[in-house]
Amino acid sequence: MSSQLDDTVLRLRGGSLKVLSLLSISHRPLRPSEIAELLGMQLNDVGKYLVRLGSKGLVSKANINGNSSGYVSNVDILELVLDHERRLRELE
Repeated sequence: MSSQLDDTVLRLRGGSLKVLSLLSISHRPLRPSEIAELLGMQLNDVGKYLVRLGSKGLVSKANINGNSSGYVSNVDILELVLDHERRLRELE
């Protein structure tokens, strides 16, 4: 992952980070309604977060059963965290 994308993810807060984290660990694309239900959020808020994350290149739309759109993460949150942990250890 590029350093610029790393920085973008690290600046995320609140709902955007929750949505991205959920998509990052999901084994399949999730519909906005599923994301809202799993996170206990309002569907309108989830939609706003998905638009923001999509504009930053962090999530993409994906077809589910060919008829409805779901979303997938373009980043692996766990890999990002492990990469930063390795960098911190190198600085010590």
